[in-house]
Amino acid sequence: MTWLAKGGGVDNNVFLTINGLKDEFDFHFAVGNEIHHNPFKDIKGVRFIVCKNLVRPIRPVQDILALIFFIRLIRKEKYDIVHTHETKASLITRLAAYLGGCKYIIYGLHGVTFNDPMSTLKRNMYILIERLTIGVSNLVVGVSKDVIRLYHENKIGTKIPYRVVHSGIDVDQYMRDELKSEEQKSALKTSLGIQRNDVVCINIGRFSHSKGQRFTIKSFAELRKKNSNIKLILVGEGELTNECRQQVRDLGIENDVIFYGFSDTVAKLLSISDIHVLTSLREGLPRVAAEASLMKVPTVAFEVEGIREVITHTENGFIVSQGDVPALTGKIQELIDDPQKRKMFAERVSVHVKKDWDSRVMIQQLRELYIQQPNS
Repeated sequence: MTWLAKGGGVDNNVFLTINGLKDEFDFHFAVGNEIHHNPFKDIKGVRFIVCKNLVRPIRPVQDILALIFFIRLIRKEKYDIVHTHETKASLITRLAAYLGGCKYIIYGLHGVTFNDPMSTLKRNMYILIERLTIGVSNLVVGVSKDVIRLYHENKIGTKIPYRVVHSGIDVDQYMRDELKSEEQKSALKTSLGIQRNDVVCINIGRFSHSKGQRFTIKSFAELRKKNSNIKLILVGEGELTNECRQQVRDLGIENDVIFYGFSDTVAKLLSISDIHVLTSLREGLPRVAAEASLMKVPTVAFEVEGIREVITHTENGFIVSQGDVPALTGKIQELIDDPQKRKMFAERVSVHVKKDWDSRVMIQQLRELYIQQPNS
């Protein structure tokens, strides 16, 4: 992986996999030197490797040095399987695995980078690089049908075997009794300045361009004009935090918006929320929508990769076009006005997510792929 971010979905996916399979396989975990948290250090028997030249931005000299680092590592350790994650790390390490003689290379496809807002030239460059290098992979494991579809539509990896394995969630942590305690929920609301009868909207994610908190804030400002009893919790940190804070001040809604910061107890915040708002512009599979669903919080979302694998529009949630703030506002208002619909959506979607996003399902699916690899 390229880096370890607080609350990173990919990090959690990989952590659950390694922790669940550590007794059957020997794992070495490699990452760049940008480490904001490190849950892997507590997994006994897993070797932790840091490549100081594996960085997120494009840095030709460091990228070549990282490639050489991994070629040498893979030749030395003679790995049976190299499983790559995230765009930058996957590019460098799948090439290194091929040049290093690894016979089974799995490309973990967690998102579609070239769907980010960018120039046509840059987008075409990303697509070309993926087309030219994906062929060294023996298998592509996508977190959603959408990421595979978008790659195939752009003629990337169409002849390579693929599997869809949804990002797993530790379902049990969302079922804890403490999350159902009305006393604890009331205390948390009080600590955040939320009144008993307030309708609470929540947005969770790193403050970045692709997560689109600015759209949630703009929509909330419109909702606040019509509703005196609503609050918005923004959970996360990131490079656009201050910009979003300024937007809130400019719109005059600072008394009703809570910047909670990073949280490793998202389930507790979801337990006091009524509506989850997802305004991401790019995802692989929006696991935060699945997490909200487990806590029986209905989602109103922008159309984004994987969202229709979590919710079905008008049946257990709402999906609107990207950037359509009036439509987003209208659907949130519909749920504010209709508590029974909120409850109905929540019940329906929670059953669906419990069945398909349990981390034990993901772990078993990956176990089968690891066992079936040609060198076994």
